[in-house]
Amino acid sequence: MRWLFLLTFLAGSLQDTLPVRFSAAFDSGCLGEVRRIDSVLVRPSLTDSVLHLSYRVISRSDPDNPANPDLVPSGRWFYFLMENVRNKHIYLNFENTDPKRAVYSYDGKNFRRFEHYQASMRKVSAYFLSDSVYIAYFVPYGWAFLQERILQWTGSPHVVMDTLGYSMLGLPIQMLTITDRSVPDRNKSRIWIHARVHPGETPGSWQLDGLLEKLLSDSPQARAYRKHSVFYVVPFTNPDGVIGGYSRSNARGINQEVNWDHPDSLTAVEVKALRNRMDSLTREKPFDVVLNVHAQSSDKISYYIHTQESTSQDYFRREMYLAYLTTDDNPYFFPEDMFYSAPAPRYVEGWLWNRTQGATLALTIETPYSFYNGNPDGEWVTTASLKQFGTYLLRALSDYFQWDVPGRYIINGTVKGNRTVYKKAALPRGTYRVFTWDNAWIPRETIIRKRDGAFRYVIRSEDQSILLLE
Repeated sequence: MRWLFLLTFLAGSLQDTLPVRFSAAFDSGCLGEVRRIDSVLVRPSLTDSVLHLSYRVISRSDPDNPANPDLVPSGRWFYFLMENVRNKHIYLNFENTDPKRAVYSYDGKNFRRFEHYQASMRKVSAYFLSDSVYIAYFVPYGWAFLQERILQWTGSPHVVMDTLGYSMLGLPIQMLTITDRSVPDRNKSRIWIHARVHPGETPGSWQLDGLLEKLLSDSPQARAYRKHSVFYVVPFTNPDGVIGGYSRSNARGINQEVNWDHPDSLTAVEVKALRNRMDSLTREKPFDVVLNVHAQSSDKISYYIHTQESTSQDYFRREMYLAYLTTDDNPYFFPEDMFYSAPAPRYVEGWLWNRTQGATLALTIETPYSFYNGNPDGEWVTTASLKQFGTYLLRALSDYFQWDVPGRYIINGTVKGNRTVYKKAALPRGTYRVFTWDNAWIPRETIIRKRDGAFRYVIRSEDQSILLLE
């Protein structure tokens, strides 16, 4: 009886003096309700004891949507701080969200996934070695971090930042314009990219971060990208949602993704700002490509391809061409991972289709939180792999527009009878790998050029492009 009393006293003492505290009052923080389920003091020896604490966690849901009352508010995103957890075993049972393996950080900057034996769908069980630990659905990419990155990016002479409008709470909606300003814009490709419509979808920001990092580098390829293009990039279309830690809405509860065709009284101010700037930039010439960057619970990367029946044969062909270019030689993205839909006007793609009838190629791209291609035994998503995927997307855009990039030359052929002839006026000496296009770049042969000069290549086949890699 004396021994039982001692155990009870120790457990009570520990809980009273050092209670575990939960909070989310910080950038992108999100936490709804926490209830302690149980506590047990386990004593494997006379000199060792571990307090086991289990909690029921309910993620905070977005506000009710006044523009679309039938949409159920989401509570997927969570990001909170636990304090006084050192040398305690904590059990977290998430009731209204779907993390497969959440992430944690002891310093709020360096995040890692829980191991497979520590986490499963809706549950986390871990022994913590530090007093404080941050827990999140995925690695955060908050407002303060974006401002640090913008400060770095705007140090480049190729970047101009301005504000295209303000959020409902008064935060600036920032846009980066990136190009080589020594080259006239007249013949450049015009590409618009925006992200974080749904603020909890942080993988999209990490992907975009990798694309921008490559685009602003000093590599010969990056210099060529900037020479041939103008990028208009809106990193956070929903800054209130990001800083407030919402899942899919702004601070008013509006899901901006499905708000493009609403009357003014129900249109999010953020969507109005986006539409106004896109209108002003396309009065004389439409964008060539618009990309809407998201993340999804499905365990794969996907483009939302608009069907031929709902658009046109040419538009569908161009969509599939960019999509397959993005999958080519890409370890994270595969052709079978596409989704297909019609361009509904409530989405930015449908709004653009109605305005341009296909002159602007507009696509949503989705990245996963967990693992790639539905393969839990394969590579799990990291910020590094997402950033790497951003470089694959940039390369796909380059191939799509056939920009003249050092070390990578795409040549269109001319059909002459049963032959296709490829010519390039000047090609440097070197060793080149030759590829032909058939929904992927297919290796054909290696050519050794001993001198600079004109290049001619003949294939006995139908008209297609070839790619030369130096």
